[in-house]
Amino acid sequence: MRPRRCVIAAATVTLLMAGGSFALAAGDPVAGKRKALQCQTCHGLDGLSKLPEAPHLAGQPEPYLVKSLNDYRRGVRKHDMMTIVVTPLTDQDVADLAAYYSAIQITVTPPQ
Repeated sequence: MRPRRCVIAAATVTLLMAGGSFALAAGDPVAGKRKALQCQTCHGLDGLSKLPEAPHLAGQPEPYLVKSLNDYRRGVRKHDMMTIVVTPLTDQDVADLAAYYSAIQITVTPPQ
């Protein structure tokens, strides 16, 4: 069974690398929190959106946040405000923001 796990792991790494949209730098959540000040108007400093049209970022998977921000930076995803905000971001900024928002713990209470 061990060889199969290796094959699955190798395939997963290959797929992730093929996406090409992941920042190479390791994210720093402390630096990300400082950078998130520019995001708080729409997404809240705690990552919980204050506007109905802006998504919550808290607790989202780090690779998803990196991909989303990079897609906005490259113009794959389009939103006027996001384009303005993400254009000056570096790869390290993206990694830091993703590390910060993904590190926020969320609790969910299902309805009774």
